[in-house]
Amino acid sequence: MVSSPDAVPTTTTLSAENLDKRFSGPRLFSGLSFTASSGLVAVSGRNGSGKTTLLKILAGLVRPSSGRVSLLRDGAPLTDRERRLSVGWAGPDLAFYGELTGEENLRFFRKANSLPSEPRDIQDRLRDTGLSDDAIGRRVEEYSTGMVQRLRIAFARLFDPGILLLDEPTAGLDAQGREMVRRLVEESRREGTVVVASNDERDFADPDQRIALGER
Repeated sequence: MVSSPDAVPTTTTLSAENLDKRFSGPRLFSGLSFTASSGLVAVSGRNGSGKTTLLKILAGLVRPSSGRVSLLRDGAPLTDRERRLSVGWAGPDLAFYGELTGEENLRFFRKANSLPSEPRDIQDRLRDTGLSDDAIGRRVEEYSTGMVQRLRIAFARLFDPGILLLDEPTAGLDAQGREMVRRLVEESRREGTVVVASNDERDFADPDQRIALGER
């Protein structure tokens, strides 16, 4: 989305400090730290190494066993609401209301956060991911796997977040869908931070930082 010419540029900084996570078995990772204010952060690793868990911790959906994640805007801590709107997340288990259309889902989430939900703006956001006008008006329960993935990407960018967290963003997408993700990641990394977790190296175009999980 194009920012208003009167908007004051801001910088959102994401910091992870000594993150440690374990469930019932061995630790997934420990002592993990990084800081990013812009650019692309690539998270790689074998299956089960903790990529999805790490992104959920960064998104505030899962708590670390120890360590902390902090978000600052121009050096100042964010309120809880600001944190929710400053981080966009998309992952394989992100689900939508099947009886609602793609447009209705995004309008619902905008309204739930007391933000405007102009139809043209919502439709443009969906078109940005390659969803057709027909798909925009169809119930999500009728969507294909690739269409749902495009909707997930649109949801992650719904609040124009400074931090974008994408878990396996090209899963289920065709060549055009992969190009769409590449384009949106390039746009977003210029204006903020994008963290991409994937087993596919094609999802990482010259990352500014790399986090390799599961390496000994």
